[in-house]
Amino acid sequence: MRLRRFLLRALAVAVVGYALLCVFVATAYRAFLYPAPRRAENATSDAKLVEVRTGDGRIARAYRVGDDHDHTIVLFHGNGELATDGLDLARALASHGWTVVLAEYRGYGASKDEGPPAEDGLYADAEAIVEETRADILMGYSLGTGVATEMAKRGHGRALVLLAPYTSIPDVAQRDVPIFPMHSLLRDKFDTRSKAPAIVLPVFVAHGDADEVVPFDMGETVAHAFPHGKFVTVSGAHHTDMFARDDDHLIQKIVDFIIDVAP
Repeated sequence: MRLRRFLLRALAVAVVGYALLCVFVATAYRAFLYPAPRRAENATSDAKLVEVRTGDGRIARAYRVGDDHDHTIVLFHGNGELATDGLDLARALASHGWTVVLAEYRGYGASKDEGPPAEDGLYADAEAIVEETRADILMGYSLGTGVATEMAKRGHGRALVLLAPYTSIPDVAQRDVPIFPMHSLLRDKFDTRSKAPAIVLPVFVAHGDADEVVPFDMGETVAHAFPHGKFVTVSGAHHTDMFARDDDHLIQKIVDFIIDVAP
């Protein structure tokens, strides 16, 4: 009897402890999902600030590089970056005669005072920027792939480019921490896989096969979920060095894709 009572108490303590940990995950995960850098934006003279009011009354900000309007590409960055971290990529794309818009998120960089980041808020910022700049090519990297996909789902853009995409944020979290029911605990879903079948735009998906942050197979799954998805493997690339793998000529492949599907 004494052993039984001890085991029941131990089980009760374990259950309560697990429940408390679940509550902690549900209330604290956004600090890990949105680790906004504390440094200032590295804006330069060739990046012009764009400001526009969002549907929920905030100010969304972005940086425009290039002034030719054959195509306007909007880039949604990763969760540990600022908009201006994409300047080198923006310049490379703008050299083809296009305009590139580097969208910022609320809670990040120049928009750090526009409120804490959350899925709906990022969508509000993104839509205001896309509509203001009339962007026709939607591009996202890492976290930004979910934002770009949502913009396509809402009917924006003529083509979609996704770099290191995930199926959904809870899917990634579940693999990282399998002991918690992440699909129930995380309110920010960014569920690209469920949205993909309804998006009929041409889609270019690239993923490094050595990605240690977003599993490579998620990129393949996402690409195949789109009716018109194209998948490119970046050999040997990790999560943050896709464009450093010059053997794969990733930028040129993106340029060729845009020219082909949106001449």
